[in-house]
Amino acid sequence: MNKNNLRILISAYSASIFSQGILSPIYAFFVLKIGGGILETAYSTALFSIVTGIVTILIYRTKWSRKYEKECLVWGWFLWTASLLMYCCITSIIALCISQVLNALGNAFSQAAFDVEYAKVTHSDPAHGWSWFEGATNITSGIASLFTGILALYFGLQFLMICMSIFATISFLIIYYYSYVKKI
Repeated sequence: MNKNNLRILISAYSASIFSQGILSPIYAFFVLKIGGGILETAYSTALFSIVTGIVTILIYRTKWSRKYEKECLVWGWFLWTASLLMYCCITSIIALCISQVLNALGNAFSQAAFDVEYAKVTHSDPAHGWSWFEGATNITSGIASLFTGILALYFGLQFLMICMSIFATISFLIIYYYSYVKKI
């Protein structure tokens, strides 16, 4: 197991979980703020999940995805980051749905590639590697939720969207660095 690569991948994923963890507890409030309600919250979430599932199945049935795993990882992470950056300027349900589709495409491209890469890094001791992964993501998600509640109370939703964008960008830069390091 390459511990340095393991740390890099866990750091990237933790930053992404932190970024998403900022939005998770307030997503319905955010949708309400831009003019939506329960139905819009439900169908925007459903749109994300369904598009992610369909595109993941379609992409990873091809030899192309296996040949360009690193590219799928980086470009997927880039699309995901771009979709979260959009939250700073979303003012309508249509813009939210566009962001959700972009987010879904990013997830579809990157998630399976990330899992393959992570499995390669932890192949000699998978229990250790996956326990770090699971533990780190759960702790990070909990801290993000607490962070969200406190910051939303004092600074508002727009500040949270900026924080979410910053952590998403950090996560992308770590993945990009990892991809660059792996090429060397």
